Amino acid sequence: MPVRAVGHCTVLEIGDSLGNDLGWGLARELGSGRGVAFVQADRSSTGLVTTWYYDWPRHLAALLAKVHPDLTIVCLGGNDEQGLTSNGTTYAFATPGWRRAYRSRVRAIDLLATRARSYVLWVGLPIMEPYGYSQGAAILNSIYRSVAGTVAGVSYLSTWRLFADAAGQYRASAPVNHVVTALRSPDGIHFTLAGEDVFATDVARVVADVYHVRLVPNEPAYITGGG
Repeated sequence: MPVRAVGHCTVLEIGDSLGNDLGWGLARELGSGRGVAFVQADRSSTGLVTTWYYDWPRHLAALLAKVHPDLTIVCLGGNDEQGLTSNGTTYAFATPGWRRAYRSRVRAIDLLATRARSYVLWVGLPIMEPYGYSQGAAILNSIYRSVAGTVAGVSYLSTWRLFADAAGQYRASAPVNHVVTALRSPDGIHFTLAGEDVFATDVARVVADVYHVRLVPNEPAYITGGG
C-alpha cells in the first residue's frame, strides 16, 4: 500500500448514468483541491447484471490498482431491473434466486474495494417518478443496505428522502438555497445540474461526517424547504 500524505484523501467514484450525475456534481463541488483528489470513473448503461457489456469487478480492480483510493463511492443500479444469469440459470428480477445472485455481486464490489484498503460509501438510488421503476429501485436499495452491514469498512447512504416530498412522494422540484428549482430531468430518473449539486452536497456532508475528512463544497446546494 502506498504511503498517503496526511490530510490528503483520494476519492474514486464509480457508477452508471446516475453515478455520472453524482460524479459531475462532486467534481464541481469538490474539485481536486484542499487535500482532496477526486477521480470520476462512471460508465453509462452499466450495472451488475449485464457483465457481458461491462464487467465492473474487472474494471474496478484495475482502477483500485491505479488510483489507490482512500474512499470508493459507488452509485449504480439504474440498469439492473432485469433478468440476471448466474451459473447458467436465468432469474427474473427480484425473485429469490435473482436476489441471491445480485447480493453476491454487490458483496464482490464491496470486498474488492475494502481488500484494496479503501473504504466504501454505497449511495442508494433516489426515488423515481415511474412508479414500477421506483419500486424496483427500493428493492435494489434494500440489497445495497443489507450487504453494507456485513462488510467492514462499507457504509450505505440513502438518498430516498432527500428527493421525496414531506409525504414521501417523488418531487421534480424544490427550493434550493431558497429558490424553487427543478431537481430532476423530464424522464423522472436523472438529475438537472442543480439536482446534481444537491446530490453531491449531501454526499460530501456524509463523507465528512463518516470518514472525518474536511470537505468544503465550492457552492453547496441545499433543499431549504418543502417541495
